[in-house]
Amino acid sequence: MARWWRGRPRTSDEPAGPVPEPGHEAAADAEAHADADAEADAGLAPAGEWILTVIGPGGTEEEISRIPVSPALYYGLKLNAALQQLGPDHLETQAALREYAVVLSHMEGGREEARERLMDLVRLQTRTLGYEHAETLTTAATLARVIRELGELGMAEEVWRSVWTTRASLLGRDHPDTLDSAAHVAGVLEDLHRVPEAAALRRDVLERRRHSLGPDHPDTLKDANEYTASLSKAGRWEEGERELRDLIDRLERQAEGDHDALRTARANLGAVLCRLGRLDEAERVLSAVLASYEGTGGLGDDETLSIRNNLAAVLHARRRYEEAAVVLREVEVSTVRRHGEGHLSTLQARHNLANVLIDVGSRQEAAGLLRTCLSGYRRILGQDHPLVRSIVGQLDWLIDELA
Repeated sequence: MARWWRGRPRTSDEPAGPVPEPGHEAAADAEAHADADAEADAGLAPAGEWILTVIGPGGTEEEISRIPVSPALYYGLKLNAALQQLGPDHLETQAALREYAVVLSHMEGGREEARERLMDLVRLQTRTLGYEHAETLTTAATLARVIRELGELGMAEEVWRSVWTTRASLLGRDHPDTLDSAAHVAGVLEDLHRVPEAAALRRDVLERRRHSLGPDHPDTLKDANEYTASLSKAGRWEEGERELRDLIDRLERQAEGDHDALRTARANLGAVLCRLGRLDEAERVLSAVLASYEGTGGLGDDETLSIRNNLAAVLHARRRYEEAAVVLREVEVSTVRRHGEGHLSTLQARHNLANVLIDVGSRQEAAGLLRTCLSGYRRILGQDHPLVRSIVGQLDWLIDELA
């Protein structure tokens, strides 16, 4: 069977190595500022500065201005220099290309190009270094992240499994790189709504991390957070609450702990409490965490969007449907802006909104949203996925109600 990286064959007139396209990444003035603006929208900080100086009498030099250098410009220039000085097969050139592709993946409309560049680089490194080389596996892992962000979950699972099993064979099942890869496989399984598989894998990662690093190591606590979230997705809410309260206690006892991890754990606890029907406590917990996140991440951050979605779930459980719909409309708009129309996160946001709109009485609008979700879920998850079948049944019922 052909491996996933042996995709389309290269034609004889294509370059043998990954050569950047000529264009905006090599420009230094007006186009550089345009790049900086585009990346500011994507949340990327400048990668450096142009420093303008003037030479005075006697050779003295005085700084007169500093101009931010966008990541695309900085890493594009770095890549071009490596190509010219070292050639496409040099490890430094390949690392520079990988860095440039990461920047592209964070730019609006850049993920597809990042995927193609990384796929070409994996093929090149597999040919020159071998797939089991550490650099090739690092590139493959970077590619897997980009593919997952593009919503190509079947391919993302395949690539992450390839990286995971190869690292396990080379480094052992308990090596940090192997465990990181396994955690990414679990994340894709959750995206695919194969939650029992994901929860079992996250439990294995957590136990191995505890054995090698101890229960209070930051990496162990991070995996504990992810495991508790997986328990919630699997409907194991009582177990999830017990694990979360133990985790929060450990995080709170640390003098200089990971505040982000503590906020995430509290947010997960709020979601579990909502599922358990303890709505007053859930609303207090989620409101406090949301206020903390909005002070740092902003309304469009993925974490704040998730918490606002869970607060809408509390409103829905209280039968305050109109209020829940207002929150979920804002979440849907922000998710589209952050991830794009066809992304799985966007489909999930629209599905949640449609469910509330049914209770509001806006069933025609809900049906339209569900049709959009059905098309997207079929594309990402496949025709026979349980979620696809569930929406088909929901739509059939809704169409009968509208008739």
